[in-house]
Formats: sequence, structure tokens, C-alpha cells
Amino acid sequence: MPDSGNNRPTATTKKYIPYFVILSGPRRGHSEILDQKTYHIVMGADEAVRIMAPDGERIEEVQATLHRATDTYELEVMPGHSIWVNGEQVKANRLLHPGDLLEIGHGGPVVRYRPYPPGAVPRKTFSEAVADCINGARVDGHTGLGKMSRFLVNVTYDLATHTTLWFRVWVLVIISILVITVATLVLQSFQMHRRVATEDVRIGSIEEKLEQQTGKSLSQQELLALQGEVKSRLADTMERLEKLEAGSNKASRVIAKAAPSVVFLLGSYGYVDPATDQLFRYTEPAPGVMKYNFDGEGRVFELTFTGTAFVGTQSGTLLTNRHVVEPWRAQPVPDITQGRQLAPVILGILAYYPGKNDPVPVEVIHAGEQVDLALLKPARDITGVLPLELESAVPQPGDEILLLGYPAGLRALVARASPEFLTSITPDGLTEVWLLAQRLATEGYIKPLASSGIISQVTDQFIVYDAETTFGGSGGPVLDLAGHVIAINAAVLPEFSGSNMGIPAAHVQNFLSGFREK
Repeated sequence: MPDSGNNRPTATTKKYIPYFVILSGPRRGHSEILDQKTYHIVMGADEAVRIMAPDGERIEEVQATLHRATDTYELEVMPGHSIWVNGEQVKANRLLHPGDLLEIGHGGPVVRYRPYPPGAVPRKTFSEAVADCINGARVDGHTGLGKMSRFLVNVTYDLATHTTLWFRVWVLVIISILVITVATLVLQSFQMHRRVATEDVRIGSIEEKLEQQTGKSLSQQELLALQGEVKSRLADTMERLEKLEAGSNKASRVIAKAAPSVVFLLGSYGYVDPATDQLFRYTEPAPGVMKYNFDGEGRVFELTFTGTAFVGTQSGTLLTNRHVVEPWRAQPVPDITQGRQLAPVILGILAYYPGKNDPVPVEVIHAGEQVDLALLKPARDITGVLPLELESAVPQPGDEILLLGYPAGLRALVARASPEFLTSITPDGLTEVWLLAQRLATEGYIKPLASSGIISQVTDQFIVYDAETTFGGSGGPVLDLAGHVIAINAAVLPEFSGSNMGIPAAHVQNFLSGFREK
């Protein structure tokens, strides 16, 4: 506001009692009633602001003097000091107006000037309380988090103590409703967490069973039992997938177009002795007896893993997560290593393209150091498969997305096969995991599962959404309804009731650019 010089207001018939409310510093919340002709604004060494009568005050402490002028006061700034009113420095005497915000020294404590009619109880409106707390927190908080916490504490206190009685009653009613609502949600969340924990245990037991059979033969009965159990666990996902695939809407068209580019990964890794580069092996001299060695005798000790990738470039390279192709990061070294320090090594990775009969060997050509991404190069060109386009625009919370991938790995693929198919691939009662994957590809059972969801949060590092997936779906594309990749599925958060996280497309673009530069 412009300075008013030495002008005095004309007399009015309605009188007001001026108040100063201190909004920051050690005396925050104090109100000073002004009923004398002259006051000094004093600030101590602790930045505590006081509005005091001039009697006996040390003149060097005085920041400014207030002179009575009818229903208000005139502000006179002392030489060598500075006062800001509503963001403007006072360079001459200035009349105060209702609601003026005084800043004692630039960035210093702030006080609010408010006159009230005689007999009125000084109370703040909701907007006045919020405005006061914002201005006080701006000065008292040293960091962004500090300002926010200070604001929340102050606004809660002011709304509870400095507003009208009716407003506080309404706030109490609203808070009670919120508390009941939150308690209900917490109870539902707790029940859901228990359910998710149970499901995780059941799914984990299936995965453990399959891993235990890695490199061995599976009986027809075991496959049928595995199929039945997985079908029961994936029933809801299968039903949603069938609805998505049967629909004629935009989502079904996006899925149909993108699915051929979404690849199922099946790989294995073992361990080597860094000193000799010998693979860790085992023999079975007698049923139930295992002997491990580094002498080149017997079968290589291998652990299988699955994941998802998709065609991400015009040259046909595949994009996935680093943790998919480095699965040992999440797995402990076997406790049968005879005390040696072992190094993990990939034994091989096969990529199964939907609609293609034969898998394609792939190799890791680039893995991110700071971001959970990896590039895979197929051993040969794949015709008729187009890359998925990365979306440059940042999605918004509330946007609908589609997630494609192979959650639960071979388990989910087995669940979609017919019992007749499982019978046909086990004429002698046994089959191997690698043979099972080959036959699934030949019979056309390898195609990605799809789920839909809503984005709940977008940050620089992650996009959070509720599309259902599980382990094995890592590396799958998160698509918008235009069919563009907005993220790569990277993490499952069962503790948040199915919330999942993807790496934003911007990080993928930077990852690809860095690889091209190298």
C-alpha cells in the first residue's frame, strides 16, 4: 500500500479497539490491546516482539513507534531499522489499516494489526486463522518440511482456540466423522493386509515348489495340481483378462496391438568360483544323496527365473528391469557352497514372443547403475514385431492405465492351459521345465496377462498405480489408453493393498540415450 505521510484520518462515529497479534517467534499467539496514545515496537535478542508503553524503555531497542490517530495508529519507523507492511518497506510514517501484516526487519518476526468494536470478543475467521498461520510458519520454519509442520501445528491450535464457538463445534463434528471414517478404513486395510499376507504365503509356496523342481522332471499329477492351485489364485485376474479381451472398447484394442511386443523371459543362473572360473556343480551318486563340487563333474547347479520384457527400440532390443536379469540380488547364496565365496553368472536367457513357436536367446547388453533398467539383445531379428512407443508427457493421478506382463511366470501360463494339453506333453508321465515352456509356446499359450488400474501418485522416481500384478510381472509395460508406454513395472507393494510402482518413461528415455552415447 502507498505511504500515507503524516496525514491523520478524520474522526468517525464508530470506535474500535486496536489489537496486535504476534504470529511468530517465542511470543507467538500473544495479543496486545492498544489503549494508550503511544507505544514502542521492541524486539529482544531472542527475536521476541513486544508492544510496550514508552516509559523506561531503552531507546536503542525500539524498532518503531505507534502514535494514536483516532480509531487507528500511525507507524513511525526508527532510524537504522526497517519495517515492512504487507510486503512493502515503510519509508515514511504510515497509517495502519485493519488486517495489515507487519514484518519487523526483512525476514524477521511478523505481527498482525486488527481492530475490534468495543465489547467484541476478538475471534478469527477461518480464513484469518489460516492466513496468520501461513505467515507465521513462513518465518518460523527453516526448511520446507519445517514450515509445513509448523503450519499444521499452528493452524490446529488457532482453529481450536481462536475461532468462534460455533465454528469449533462444527470442526469437532467434522473431525469426529473423519476419525470414524479413518478408523473404518484402517480396519478394512488391516483385514486386507491379513488377506494379502495369506495369499503371499500361498503363492510363495507354489513358487518354491516349482523352483525345487527346476532342472528335474515334473509329473503329470504335479502339473495338474499346480494348474488347479494357480487357477484358484488367479481366478479374479483371469476373469478381468477375459472381459478386457472380449470387450470392443479402446482398452481391448490397445491390448491386442501391444501384446505381440510383450515377451516372456525364462532364464537360469548359477555360481562360479572366482579363483578358478569353475561352475558350481552337483552329482547324485545315490537317490537322495547330493554331492557338490567345482571339478567339472556332474550337472551345473542352476536356478531358474522368469520375468517380462518388451520391444523398446526400432532395432528390436528389449527393455526390462535390471533385477529381472540379475535375480541373485534378491536371493541368498545357497548354503551348500562349502564355505567358498561364489560369484553369480547368467547361464542363459530365452525370450518367448507371443505367436512365435521358438524362443530366442538374448543377452544383457546394458544394465543401469542408478536406475532399475536393462537392455537385452536378441540373437536374431524378429519379424513382424513392432516396438512400443514411449510417452514423453507426464501422466496425472487419476489417469487409467493398462499393465501387460507375465505375473507368476510359468505358473500363470500353466493355469491357462487345458488339462488335455498337460496330458499330451507327459506321455511318459514326466516333463522338464524347459520342455514345458517350449510346448506352451508351440501351442500358443504364451501371451501376456493384462490388468487395468488407476494412477494414484506421480513422483520424479516412480509412478504408483493399483493395476494388479505379482512377482514375474516386473519389466512389463505400463500403457496409457493411447497405447504408449508411460512406465516400466518395477515393484510390487503388497503391504499397500496391491499398489505397484513403475519407472517413468522419462527415466527410460534417459537410459536409452545414455546407452546410445556409450
